[in-house]
Amino acid sequence: MNSREFKEKLTSVTPDIPEHFHLRTERTLENIVLQEAQMKESTRKAIRTAGRYSTRTVILAAALAVMVCAVALAATQWHVFDSLSFMLGTTPPPAADSLMQRNLYQDTVNHVEITVREAGYDGRTLLLEYSYRMLDVDTPYGVTAGELFGEDLPEGLTADMYVEALKGDAQSDLQAHQVGWWIDNFWINGKAVDMPNNSGAVVTGSGVPGEIIHTEYWRLDNEGFSLNGPVQISLPIGERQNLADYSKKNHPEKYDADGSLKLPEKGIVTFTYDAKDILSQVNIIHPEEEKVLPDVTAKVSEAAFSPLMTYITLDLKVNPDALAAFIAENGEGAKNEAGEVMWPYGGMDVFQDWVCSLELVDGQGKLVFPGHAGQNGYGNEWAEFLYPYLETIPSELYLAPIEGGVADMTQAIVVKSAK
Repeated sequence: MNSREFKEKLTSVTPDIPEHFHLRTERTLENIVLQEAQMKESTRKAIRTAGRYSTRTVILAAALAVMVCAVALAATQWHVFDSLSFMLGTTPPPAADSLMQRNLYQDTVNHVEITVREAGYDGRTLLLEYSYRMLDVDTPYGVTAGELFGEDLPEGLTADMYVEALKGDAQSDLQAHQVGWWIDNFWINGKAVDMPNNSGAVVTGSGVPGEIIHTEYWRLDNEGFSLNGPVQISLPIGERQNLADYSKKNHPEKYDADGSLKLPEKGIVTFTYDAKDILSQVNIIHPEEEKVLPDVTAKVSEAAFSPLMTYITLDLKVNPDALAAFIAENGEGAKNEAGEVMWPYGGMDVFQDWVCSLELVDGQGKLVFPGHAGQNGYGNEWAEFLYPYLETIPSELYLAPIEGGVADMTQAIVVKSAK
């Protein structure tokens, strides 16, 4: 199912609600479809966000992907590399031990033990793993039906049904304890941060009774934040608070001069992470070499090589004639049952298949990260690609469409030139 077909299918089953909600829902679910295709052989799934979503949107979306498979023993020293292997790779790079920190916080709230297990930062992305362990729950949310029953499932029970039941149990049990993410912000040194673009989360169960593990990645650079030295990070993951008490209209005193919510006194988990001088360790280049193609003009505006990841930003400009031809063939945009256009078609509808076929290759067209899909979201004017750490950066790098395992270098966009 391509993006246009997906949008039309979504429209047919979605009630008439505000457009901004449609856009957020469609883009979030579209990314789930993309990831499922990219991660067929992985036991973990993630929610990636291509647009600006509230924190609650991402956390709720991640909750839909709670895994109830048993969590295997970590293959690496740092668990975030297991949970976020689709982005970080499975092997921690040399700098991981200096950038990652563990056991940063633990407390018990309403019979729920909250632990901040790991945190790391590479100059752009804040990596977090924290857990909720409900001390009065004896169900291990990470035990699969196969492990519990073997091949002899009770009559009428399928493995999928068992998984879905445990998903609901995990979330409803946590809500019953009045614990969990409760407002659309987190705080760095007391300053509120909105949900950054291209952030996301993976939520899993484990073999420990009552335990849910959240592994999250927050693109602080997309909100203009950078960390340096020791910083205080505050998450609204403690006891749930009454949102009416935080209404800007009724409680303006709880907001600062910029209109941002001040750090609440309750329901907050705060810990200190030392980012050291990480910003000096990020190598950034700006290729800016345009590639003019029939449907789109593209250029890599920035490539950043951090000690943990590789970031590539692609600027896109659709060919107006190509967009006009697409609209002439498909209509103005996806419509609801009343025939009203819910969202107009744009550049990404024209070049989406091409963008999704791009991968990082060297000067000979060889994949730099075989089997690793780097596409991390796209829009009408941009696309982003994330890859693991590059220990040795080739003299030439390109984003090129891959067809049948072969790179089409005639359409390649320069990431790093040999010049």
